[in-house]
Amino acid sequence: MKKKFICILIIAGILFLVCIFGRGIYFYGKYYVPDERYFGSQYKEILHIMSFHDKKQADEIMKTVDDAFSFIGNREIADSKYGELSRYCITEEDAVTEKHDLKLITADFNKDDSYLWFVYNQEGLNNNNQTTSGSEDILVRATLEKTDDGWIVIDTKEHP
Repeated sequence: MKKKFICILIIAGILFLVCIFGRGIYFYGKYYVPDERYFGSQYKEILHIMSFHDKKQADEIMKTVDDAFSFIGNREIADSKYGELSRYCITEEDAVTEKHDLKLITADFNKDDSYLWFVYNQEGLNNNNQTTSGSEDILVRATLEKTDDGWIVIDTKEHP
């Protein structure tokens, strides 16, 4: 009976580890080659598993990120409205529409080093439906800061 219990514990432990690290293996497999060298030790943050509270806060920030990606217009307005996120606004004069998708990977909120990782695809289009700008499968680490109004993105880093 004791051997059976030990076998069950070992199997449960192995399954637990597979579930925990399976997510990290996917991202390491997809982004490992260029990004670990570029992001350095911060790249290991991608393995962080968000708490429910972290996910809820990250979803709020991702709404602002989505708004920035959806913006089409003047650079000065984008800068004043979105700050660090204005780099993701479409400001080319001939762009009239855009398409994008965002995928939240992970986030961690603490007083010393808060961050959010996401992947994006974006395409700006002109009147003839031709691409004016675009990016595909870009991994981003956003540094966050707590303000009176909530969390804001104060810096972003993506592979050039």
